[in-house]
Amino acid sequence: MECSKLLGVLAFICFLIPVMSSSSERQFTAWSKLRVNLTRRSEGESNSAERLRSAVDRSKRRMNTIEAFVEQQIAGPLDTETPIRVGSGEFLMSVAVGTPSVSFEAIVDTGSDLIWTQCMPCQSCYTQPTPIFDPSQSSSYSTVSCTDSLCDALGAFQTGCTSDCTFDYMYGDGSETSGDLAYESFSIGSGSGSMVQGIAFGCSHDNQGRGFSQGSGLVGLGRGSLSLISQLGSKVDNKFSYCLLPITDSSSQTSPLFFGEGSSLSGANTIPLIKNSVNPSFWYIPVTGITLNGNPVNIPAGTFDLQSDGSGGMIIDSGTTYTYLNEVAYSPLREAIQSSIDVTPVEDSSGDLCYQKSDNMALPSLAFNFHGGANYNLPPENFFIPQYGDLLCLAMGSSRGLSIFGNVQQQNFHILYDNAQNTLSFKPTKCDSL
Repeated sequence: MECSKLLGVLAFICFLIPVMSSSSERQFTAWSKLRVNLTRRSEGESNSAERLRSAVDRSKRRMNTIEAFVEQQIAGPLDTETPIRVGSGEFLMSVAVGTPSVSFEAIVDTGSDLIWTQCMPCQSCYTQPTPIFDPSQSSSYSTVSCTDSLCDALGAFQTGCTSDCTFDYMYGDGSETSGDLAYESFSIGSGSGSMVQGIAFGCSHDNQGRGFSQGSGLVGLGRGSLSLISQLGSKVDNKFSYCLLPITDSSSQTSPLFFGEGSSLSGANTIPLIKNSVNPSFWYIPVTGITLNGNPVNIPAGTFDLQSDGSGGMIIDSGTTYTYLNEVAYSPLREAIQSSIDVTPVEDSSGDLCYQKSDNMALPSLAFNFHGGANYNLPPENFFIPQYGDLLCLAMGSSRGLSIFGNVQQQNFHILYDNAQNTLSFKPTKCDSL
C-alpha cells in the first residue's frame, strides 16, 4: 500500500467543445472560453458560524497533514511506513463520466493531481448521493497499461503492474482510495456539457474513511501530469483562474473558476512561481517578507525561501482556510499585530488572537511582499474574520516549516495560475460581480 495526496479544493460548472478522438489517444479540441462555478463545502452546518468553525478545523488538519507529508518526502520512504498525502479540499464541482454519462459531485484541489471517482465493483465504498460509476456499462472506458507514461506519473502511488496500472492512496486523515488507472470521457459541470474524451482518472474500487464526505470523488488541479490542468494543457493555454467569495458570505452565489481565455487578467500583479522537484504538485510562491502598516515585520531574511532539500517555502492552496506561517515568521507577525491594535485581546481556548468586535476598533493594514517587488495588500477582512458571534480572530496560524497561503487571504482576489509561463497573477476584485 502506498501514499496519498493532500488535497485541497474548488467546485465548477462548465461547457466543453466536443472532440472526436478515442479515449486512448488523449486528444482535445481547443476551448475558446470556459467558466466554472465553485461551491464551498458545508457538511450540513446550519449557520455561517458553524460553517466557519468546521472549515477552520479542516484547515488545521490539512496543514498538519501537508507538513507531515513534506517532512516524509524529504526524509525518503521507509519500508515500515506508508507515506501520507493530503486530504480533502474546500470546494466541489459537478462532473459526469462515461458513455452514457453518470454524474457526481467531486472535491477539487489545487494541492493534488489525481482525478478519481468510486467505481463498481465496489470492494468497499463509502455512501455517496449519486449512483456509483460502473465502467462495464460505458463504451468509452479503457484501462491504462503499465507502459503508459501516465502510469509512471503515479510514482510511489503505483501498487505494482502486470498489465493494467493500479494505484493506492492513503490520506492524512486515514482515508484511503485504491483502484485502476483508466481513460474515460468526462463532462465537467452540472449542465449538459459536451464530453471530453481521453481523460486519465482513477477508477476506485476500495475507498474508506471520512475524508471524502459530500464528494463522490476528487479532481486535482496541481502541477503534476495527472492533474486536470496538465491533461488539458495547451488547449486551455495551460492556465486557470478563480475568484473566491468571502467565507462569511451567506448568499447562495457561487465563486467563478475560469480556464483558457476566460482566465485573462489585465492590470494584475504577476509573480514567478517556484518549482519543487521534491513536491512537484504544489504551487510555490516567492514571498520575501511581510509589512504591517507599511513597516517591515521583523522576520529573518530567507525565512520563506524554498530549501535545496525541498523543505520550507510557501505554497498557495485553495483547500486550506487559514494562512499558516513558519513559526519564525508567525511569532513576530502576531506580536506586531497585537501591538498595533489598541484593544486588549480576548482569551481564547483555541489559541487564536481574538478581539471583541467594535465599530471604532482600528485594524492594521497588512501586505505580503514578493520577489520582484509586487505586494499582496490584504484588507482587514482577509486576515481578521468573525468567530463565536461577536469576536474577531486572526485567520492565521503557525507551522513547523512549510508556509501555506490560505483561501481566506485569497477571497475577493482574482488569482490566475499560468503553468506554461510559470507565473501567478492576482488582482483585487469583487468576485460576485464576475
